[in-house]
Amino acid sequence: MIEAGGRRFRAIALAVVVLGLAGRAAVMTPLLRSPPGDPDNYLMLASSLAEGRGLRSFGRPTAYRPPLYPIALAPGVLLFGPTPTPWVVALNLAAGGAAIALTGLAARRWGLPGRSTLLAMLVVALDPVLVSQARGVMTESLASALVAGMLAACSPRPSLRSSAALGTVGGLAALCRPSLLPAAGLIALALLLRGPGRWPDRLGRSSVMLAALAATLSPWAIRNAFAVGAPVWTTTHGGYTLYLANNHAYYDDVLDGDLPVWTGANQRRWFAEVTRLGEGKSEPESDRLFRERALRVMRSRPGDFARATLGRLGRFWAIAPSSAVYPGPLRLATAAWTAPLWVLLGAGLLRPWSRRWPAIAAVAVALALTIVHSLYWTDLRMRAPAVPAIALVAAGAVSGRPAGRSHTPGLGS
Repeated sequence: MIEAGGRRFRAIALAVVVLGLAGRAAVMTPLLRSPPGDPDNYLMLASSLAEGRGLRSFGRPTAYRPPLYPIALAPGVLLFGPTPTPWVVALNLAAGGAAIALTGLAARRWGLPGRSTLLAMLVVALDPVLVSQARGVMTESLASALVAGMLAACSPRPSLRSSAALGTVGGLAALCRPSLLPAAGLIALALLLRGPGRWPDRLGRSSVMLAALAATLSPWAIRNAFAVGAPVWTTTHGGYTLYLANNHAYYDDVLDGDLPVWTGANQRRWFAEVTRLGEGKSEPESDRLFRERALRVMRSRPGDFARATLGRLGRFWAIAPSSAVYPGPLRLATAAWTAPLWVLLGAGLLRPWSRRWPAIAAVAVALALTIVHSLYWTDLRMRAPAVPAIALVAAGAVSGRPAGRSHTPGLGS
């Protein structure tokens, strides 16, 4: 028996954090020989910030990417120049350690026993989908830390103050990764419907959370109203990713063709068409245009849209990455980790505890990301920010009855 909070528990918890950091450091060893990959141009945005020009891309203000990660990278650019490899390593390690520790804090606050808390931390420490994202300039490591922080902020006995803190962390998470805004919204709904106390109390706490969420996002929306011509609350990237996942060329090549991963001549023609369509338009105008085109495809081919949705769900929850991209041994190792984790996750979801506050917040995060990525462009790495939520639900499957800290409103409340 490992007593939560005891000396043995603390020693093992520290060892889990160190193990998680070692795993992340291992996947970053290629950075000793070459600069980190930056497929989404976050370093360009960070350089623009470091130079005092704000968030600018190719000479003009942009809201195409969320602002929090470039802000976190900007000090590294000031210290190390346009390729701040030491800063990227330190930032991703710090975010990884925070994700592990905050997941443990959430488990402790929610009343999970010591062994379940350590299991949740171990999942975040070693999950291959999450750990592998530490190797580049990507938002997943920071986003997972913010998700863990959001869940740790879900107090079993929420107050107006804790609800404001929850909304603030939720806003920061959305400024790191826009797909987490629906997750914060579902947590607010869970706080309203499944939180403890009478209905007016729950309504007040949920309203305060949403107000704090909006207050955290509003400076970004105000900036965008002046900088790009529209009060964009998240990014101007959503229409493109919706269209990327729902266009005639993709449906024809992947759904009706034999391509396991979309590539080839039709994809190149689609990219050229998108570039042409966006010429001369502002970012918000392009965003709306691409969204409208995606919705038109979805309405005109509902059967294919349904098939594409199932395919995206399959990729999001896959036990192993695609065989067209990754070698067999890596796929087998990932499957050997993920398959038993999915068994624990399913068992955790069947427990009444997972439908009560605050554990239902973890379910809300996983559900929100599942819904978002059933519609938008998706691959396995999109699951990485949900790992702390998955870990907590799975850990609940091996616990005894949590120590009286989960709450569900009574029928008369």
